[in-house]
Amino acid sequence: MTAEIVPGLRDLGMNEYETSVYSTLVGLQKATARDIHEVSGVPRGRIYEILNDLARRGFIGVEEGSPSSYYVLDIDMVFDRLKDDYIRTLDETREALKSLSVKPHLPPDSFFILRSGWAIENHISALFRRAKKTMVLLCYDPEFLRKHYAAIKPIERKIDLYVVVRKKEDYADIRLPIYEARGTVLELLDSPPMNESVMGLRKDECTILVDGRDFFVIAVAGSGRYAVIGSDMPIIGYMQKTIVERLAEA
Repeated sequence: MTAEIVPGLRDLGMNEYETSVYSTLVGLQKATARDIHEVSGVPRGRIYEILNDLARRGFIGVEEGSPSSYYVLDIDMVFDRLKDDYIRTLDETREALKSLSVKPHLPPDSFFILRSGWAIENHISALFRRAKKTMVLLCYDPEFLRKHYAAIKPIERKIDLYVVVRKKEDYADIRLPIYEARGTVLELLDSPPMNESVMGLRKDECTILVDGRDFFVIAVAGSGRYAVIGSDMPIIGYMQKTIVERLAEA
């Protein structure tokens, strides 16, 4: 039994004896319990228990006789079934957890800070999926739009999307509704969304406003990338509405 097989079989819920018995039978294809015991080295007192359990779980088949023989079921079919079962279990568990979640009642000035790159990207994807009516992206860096273009482009067809930038020519290759900031909107782009002395943020990447309720700022401090999240604050709806009105006037 090659060393790389053991961790994979362990991940399927097999213990040490079960991995030895199953991999041995895969090599033999068909064998009696005695043959498997002699080749695998698994104690004879455990061999029948393990074989019957593997059969019950759908890894092997049993040919009744005196003595009975055991054979390997088609590996592709077995593992496709395991994969389907695993995905179904994940989906069911996810839905069960979602049904348990209770939306927290945050005070109006509450916000969160994300410091994990994975958490930031996950939250961005969630915002894009949740958007129902309007999204405003105050974009400070065209690379953000290029990186997330495949996720943003479909949103344009179902909601009012406004991508606001300082200089439109810097985004000429990006096929999204790009608006060049003017007046108070330009001042907003030129002002840090959070107090730098408090947050320590130095370079803004993007500010996202969604449906007048979600607020998401991505910024860089030193070598770290951070995100500030706000939700259900009256100022978010006011900011988004004001920006859209100013763009319409321009």
